[in-house]
Amino acid sequence: MAASAALLSPLNCGSSGVQATEECLTVFEQMKLRSQYSYIIFKITDDKKYIEIETTGEKGESFESFTSKLPEGDCRYAVLDVEIQTKSGATTNKLIFIAWSDDNAPVKPKMLYASSKDALKKMLTGINEEFQATEKGDLNYAEIQKKAGSV
Repeated sequence: MAASAALLSPLNCGSSGVQATEECLTVFEQMKLRSQYSYIIFKITDDKKYIEIETTGEKGESFESFTSKLPEGDCRYAVLDVEIQTKSGATTNKLIFIAWSDDNAPVKPKMLYASSKDALKKMLTGINEEFQATEKGDLNYAEIQKKAGSV
C-alpha cells in the first residue's frame, strides 16, 4: 500500500505537520468497540512525518507491563483502558489519553510531541481525559483512574 493511501486527510495534521496513519484509527476503534487491547502506545516516526503504533497490550495485560514499555529519555502517546468506580458504585472501563514526555528527553522531541498531540487526539474520538507524565513516578494507576473519572 502506498504511504499516502494509508494516511488520513491533511486536516488531521498537528501544528507540526505530523499526520497519524490510518492504522492508528483502525486499531483504536478495535480497542474502543471490541475491548481488544488494554493499551496502545504511539510514536512519531524517525522521519518526523507520521504518528504510528509502536506496540499494543493484549486485553488483561498489567499496568506494570504498560509502564515498562514507555521509553526513558523519550516521548510517546498512549491510550490506556482503565477500570473505574462510578458514583453509583458500579465498575466500568474508560479510555484515557496519556502523554509521556520524560524529563530527561531532549528538547526537540518534547516540542515535536507537544505540537503533534492534537493531530492524534482529534482522530481518537470518545476520549475526554488526558493524563500527562514526565517521569515514571507520575505513572500511578490510582491517579490515572481518578483522572479518568473514578470516585
